[in-house]
Amino acid sequence: MTLSHQVLQSWQKDFAEKHRLSLAYVFDLERSLSVKSTPSFLRQFGAKKTEVMGIYGAQGSGKSTLAAYLAARFKAESERNALVLSIDDFYLTRAERETLAKAVHPLLITRGVPGTHDVPLLLQTLDRLIKFTDSVSIPRFDKLLDDRVPVDQFDLVTEPVDIVILEGWCVGVGPEPTANLLAAVNGLEAVLDETGGWRTYVNNQLRNQYLPVWDRLDFLWALVAPNFEAVFGWRLEQETKMAESRGLAPMNPSELAHFVSHYERLTRYSIDSIPKMADLSWFLDQSRTVTQIVQNEAFTVDD
Repeated sequence: MTLSHQVLQSWQKDFAEKHRLSLAYVFDLERSLSVKSTPSFLRQFGAKKTEVMGIYGAQGSGKSTLAAYLAARFKAESERNALVLSIDDFYLTRAERETLAKAVHPLLITRGVPGTHDVPLLLQTLDRLIKFTDSVSIPRFDKLLDDRVPVDQFDLVTEPVDIVILEGWCVGVGPEPTANLLAAVNGLEAVLDETGGWRTYVNNQLRNQYLPVWDRLDFLWALVAPNFEAVFGWRLEQETKMAESRGLAPMNPSELAHFVSHYERLTRYSIDSIPKMADLSWFLDQSRTVTQIVQNEAFTVDD
């Protein structure tokens, strides 16, 4: 699809309105989707069998919006049904994390890092969607309540899908080299993880539990932040909007800084490491504008 600066299709206008986005966002996104072999990828992906696409992006980078846009685009342009899964919806319940915190390390009470997701449930859900034989329940997690919603509030997929889009801040990220774990990256680690037990557990979970999930991905796209400092600003903006939408008070900057400290180690590591893993890396500036798109040499799509 080729867009002029004057013409948008009705589904794009509807998408922008639903997600409270400017039309400029759609134009900019379409320009990004027109580079390299991306158009060929979009035409072919999910056309012959159910495939899984991963979208990595630090907190507030726009990965959820990109995933939703691609799902709408697949439907409008090629009548392929795409289902978006957020890895955030597969967090362990509050009670499960409380148990984990007592058994392994107190920092595991806070959701976010590898080890705080229900990986077996995620794998089971992906496999059932790929090899669809019956309705599939999709869990949902309420971040403001910090708990999974009741089972009777899960979404239900009743028909096969062509494309599954799995988005999340750690999607596709591999474990750190063991030597990286020796030094704390922030005050939280220095004080609350002095012996390194928490970060070692997280890294082992990433290696042993999460890599099999990444193996299910047919393609991986990455939204790469310029630095961790930008991520904190994006997360603050995200927190404010999320709280306002529910009529609740957001975390204050101090509370948010503590919360984001749990993510800092892997966020910093992934900014450097994910471009080596992703098929397509979208490099962002402080304002989340795409400044460069780099295709992994191993990533090929038939023309």
